[in-house]
Amino acid sequence: LLLLGLLLPMLLPHGSLRVPGEVEALLSETLAGETDPARLAYVRSACGLVGRVKYFWGGKSHVLGWDYAWGWPQKVTAPGGPGSGRWRPCGLDCSGLTAWAAATALHDPSAYEVVGEGVRAQYALCAPTDSPRPGDLAFFPDLSHVGVVLGRDGAGELWVVHCSYSLGGVVVTPATVGFALYGTPGIFLEAE
Repeated sequence: LLLLGLLLPMLLPHGSLRVPGEVEALLSETLAGETDPARLAYVRSACGLVGRVKYFWGGKSHVLGWDYAWGWPQKVTAPGGPGSGRWRPCGLDCSGLTAWAAATALHDPSAYEVVGEGVRAQYALCAPTDSPRPGDLAFFPDLSHVGVVLGRDGAGELWVVHCSYSLGGVVVTPATVGFALYGTPGIFLEAE
């Protein structure tokens, strides 16, 4: 068991949260005009989990950086959701991704409180905006889903990174999949 404990960290996907190549190309377009280092770090932290972390109902993580629990079987204890009471690979839900990415990007656990946990709490803690910037939050109109705005590509299309139940985990999609409300999280409000 001691040997397994020493070898396990080397076998798991971790290290720097590198952004997948196909997402990196999109980021070079969407982040071209953004100069706020905190916003850039927030977007990159969220994108570092694309294709690496699965959706998990009620999934939150208070680990700054890679959480070694991700991918390991865990019982879904949050009530009322898909898979409640079943064992699933540990991961994040949508609001878990946005909160984790903020704390990880800023290297500050207090970001969890400023961003909030849960979609409705996160929406309530944002300042509404009609001109979303990279790092702002994107919400479905019924407040059932949240993601992090990447920005607009060369054609003007708005992109969002989010942890999707229907798509199986952390993905990047156009905002047109259902995002219609946008807000600036409190972590950026004092700087603006």
